[in-house]
Amino acid sequence: MDTRYRLFFFPIVFLVVALIVFYPGLNLPPVGGLFRVPPKARTEKSSIKIWANKRSGLYYCPDSKLYGKLTPGVYMSQGEAIKVGYQPASKEGCR
Repeated sequence: MDTRYRLFFFPIVFLVVALIVFYPGLNLPPVGGLFRVPPKARTEKSSIKIWANKRSGLYYCPDSKLYGKLTPGVYMSQGEAIKVGYQPASKEGCR
């Protein structure tokens, strides 16, 4: 990089970073959501009734020990749970 451009580059980068960090009015998306990999969902299995734990954000399949036991929770289909943002507790969808 040429020295005359370096004089302008670093102050501009500093100002951009300072705006992002110190200005609360910027509505930026959360960084964690940018790198999260969505769970694999099979469309033919989306009608399975699961138990979704509202506190943890995880859902449990009917063959799980914690199915229907953790509170607060709600029954819904696997397809609905994935659309809302719940993650499978067993790292795989229900079979």
